[in-house]
Order: sequence, then C-alpha cells, then structure tokens
Amino acid sequence: MDTAAVAIFLGAVVAVFIVGGLLWAFLADRKRNEDVANDTERMFPDPTAPPADPSDRHGG
Repeated sequence: MDTAAVAIFLGAVVAVFIVGGLLWAFLADRKRNEDVANDTERMFPDPTAPPADPSDRHGG
C-alpha cells in the first residue's frame, strides 16, 4: 500500500472517531436536557422542605 493511501485511511479513521464522539455528546446532552425539562421536582419543589444551604452545593 502506498504511504499516501495509508495516511488518508488513518485520517479518515480519526475523522470518523471525532465526528462519532461529537454526535454521541450531542445526543447525550439532548437526553439530559429532556430529563431536566421534565423534572417536576425541579419545577415544583416541595414547599415544606427546608431551604437549600448554598454552601453545601456539592454535597460535601
């Protein structure tokens, strides 16, 4: 096989890998956005719950 053909093939493999990763990230972000948009607990929080402590945002 010619060196140029190998370089083109490897370039195509890398491009497919990058495009696939971007597509996967896009679809995962859309699914997360749909989950957040349909989260009724976030939209309508429990009025009897104590207010959240802003200093404990990361759970620890």
